[in-house]
Amino acid sequence: MQIPKEIHYVEQANHKLGEDTSPIDPQARVNNHFETVASHWEGIYHQATLDGHIYQDRMATAIEWIEQLRLPRTAHLLEIGCGAGFATAALAMRGYRVDAVDSVATMINLASKRLAETGAGERVRIVRADVRSLPMPNNSFDLVFALGVLPWLENPLAAVREMARVTRPGGYVLVSADNNVHLDEILDPTLLPILRPVRRYLVSALRRAKLLPPRAKALNRRHSRREFDSILSGGGLDKLRSGTVGFGPFTLFGKHVLPDSTGIKVHRLLQVAANLKLPIVSFYGMQYLVMATKRASAG
Repeated sequence: MQIPKEIHYVEQANHKLGEDTSPIDPQARVNNHFETVASHWEGIYHQATLDGHIYQDRMATAIEWIEQLRLPRTAHLLEIGCGAGFATAALAMRGYRVDAVDSVATMINLASKRLAETGAGERVRIVRADVRSLPMPNNSFDLVFALGVLPWLENPLAAVREMARVTRPGGYVLVSADNNVHLDEILDPTLLPILRPVRRYLVSALRRAKLLPPRAKALNRRHSRREFDSILSGGGLDKLRSGTVGFGPFTLFGKHVLPDSTGIKVHRLLQVAANLKLPIVSFYGMQYLVMATKRASAG
């Protein structure tokens, strides 16, 4: 099979990025994590599990929202954190021009392979780069989207500002957060959000007594909807629409109470309710998805 031109471009970009990466950069730890779990994230978009359905539904919702913007097929899109390239390929096959960015070499290679298999590579440019410093000019894209990226960043506001920088004024930014509170946690007494301070205190006391090992620094973090909206506003974006995606797995005292097949059905029913903006349910999906527009004053 002939190697697409995009892969040659990636190899050159990889070499440059590798020279500039500092071993003390906290983002390097996240990148190393995704190097080791790349096959999992590629497989999850094929899996018939509850987790698989949730992430597949997140991507389907994002693509549906993009399609509803009715952008011209000449529109130029940018995906940050393209992973294995599923969303990039889906949009390229719809006729859009797409730049795909990821900071993890294994993900870049998986995306390149997927685009070669779909035949959509001619409409895609793949670049290995860091969202904190994108190698694109100001006002380059009609839409920038990043699914499952901001929770893994130490400074999500800086990344949002960088995404806004490369978006044209009046263009769109579509991003997701890990919602701070999930519906399944509200229903499990051991996971109740109101008890988080108590759990943190007890765990901290046990660690001080050396009855638990030291805590490893979390790689990702959750955001409340209000906090995430504030980050987007601080980055020069105005929210157009939002919603939550994903319900489950449901547990009682930490034990799963539903088999995956039933959990998927419950997730589907609750997702319909969330899409209809029913109270409570629509606030507490796992993933918070936001479509925003760049303010003209943001330049």
